[in-house]
Amino acid sequence: MGDIAKSAAKLSVFSIIMITITSVDSIRNLPGAALFGSHAISFFMLAGLCFFVPTALVCAEMSTTYPKQGGVYLWGKETLGHNFGFVTVWYQYAENIVYYPPLISFIVATGTYPFFPHLAENNIFMLVMINVIFWALTLVNIFGLRLSSLITNVFGMIGLIFPILLIIALGGYWTYTNPEASHISLRHVSDWLPDFSQSGIGASFTAVVLSLTGIEITTAYANEVKNPQKAYPKALLVSTIMILVSLTACSLSIAAVVSHNNSSLSEGIILAFKTFFEDMNLPFLLPVIALAIVFGSLASLNNWIIAPTKSLHVAAKDKFMPMRLSKENHNKAPVPLLLLQGAIVSLLSLVFVLVPNVNQGMWLLNILMTQLYMVMYICIFISFLASRRTHKHIHRPFRVPGGKYGMIVASTLGLISCFVTIFVSFDVPSSINKSTAAIALISGFIIFSLPAIAAIIYRNKQLKYA
Repeated sequence: MGDIAKSAAKLSVFSIIMITITSVDSIRNLPGAALFGSHAISFFMLAGLCFFVPTALVCAEMSTTYPKQGGVYLWGKETLGHNFGFVTVWYQYAENIVYYPPLISFIVATGTYPFFPHLAENNIFMLVMINVIFWALTLVNIFGLRLSSLITNVFGMIGLIFPILLIIALGGYWTYTNPEASHISLRHVSDWLPDFSQSGIGASFTAVVLSLTGIEITTAYANEVKNPQKAYPKALLVSTIMILVSLTACSLSIAAVVSHNNSSLSEGIILAFKTFFEDMNLPFLLPVIALAIVFGSLASLNNWIIAPTKSLHVAAKDKFMPMRLSKENHNKAPVPLLLLQGAIVSLLSLVFVLVPNVNQGMWLLNILMTQLYMVMYICIFISFLASRRTHKHIHRPFRVPGGKYGMIVASTLGLISCFVTIFVSFDVPSSINKSTAAIALISGFIIFSLPAIAAIIYRNKQLKYA
């Protein structure tokens, strides 16, 4: 989603662990993963080993080998040329655009449910609020009114990390005191193993994978630790275990109290907290935790409003678009790109009036986002293989462990997991018509791919007449 500024001082293994955990751990996608019930344990382990770990290792090598500003665009550009680099960064940009409406709908549903439950599922209200919130934050970024890093970090801890820890603790307590009321069981081995007979298993798996994305941002710090070849794998191992345990435990807590029929991407989290607090005779705490999640999510959203445009700004210098589109104002904000981004988000938000309910709109956008994201990761793995082949003698502060075999295993697992995720994502929840969803997802993917083709054609013309 953007580049991270590197620190001058060397970071400790603990710092790398905390950066990774706070960047990847997120509560928003877990209601989708919770649909697996107790089987979420095996699906998180599968996604962690086949997707998360290979992605982290490969991105760590690429970010330390090509440390200049440019991120995934630079990785593709240096290995397979400008066009491949732009395709990579475009899909990163596209998934960010699709990410905004479902994130804001989650924020709105979480914030309104304790006070006005009926509004949390009102399509028109959701449409209006998505546009109000996104355009307000866009103006904040255009005029340079940044939240301080201290405020952002505090909101992030209170609104994102604390709710995960709280829901795990409450889930454990509730399951212990109400074992017969739980919607899941962990008594038998079969409860832990994957169940491929469930309806909509593909969509739920995309929620699991989506909750493990974003590691490509944190790997920029791999070169900032002492002895990265030994320290980073150690930090990655610890952070992977902590991320998988926390996300799995959180999903189980939600699944234990929110039945499959009542689960919702927009309201799943707040419904779980509602059950916990009512059982403990503490219903007054529901608005408090809801507002904490809202402020934490808004702080996170504000950080990412401008981030995708920064990558495109680098690409614009290589003539993939008119420079006037990435022109920055005195606050270093690329105003034309931010306005274009806002217009696209407004168009995407119309999904919520074209579907029967908010939950279906969130599912479709989440799945489309995951598909676009997986294409970006596929490009990264291809760039990694090309880098090893064409830049054999370049200095690599960090290398994927295992030599040639490690390279093959990591890239193979990563590529297969990306393709499988795209394939199974068309298995949508039973509440959504499969044919309609397939048409919508394929159309959306094509529409978001066309600008990349247009940009490449534009650049070729620019070079031809230069």
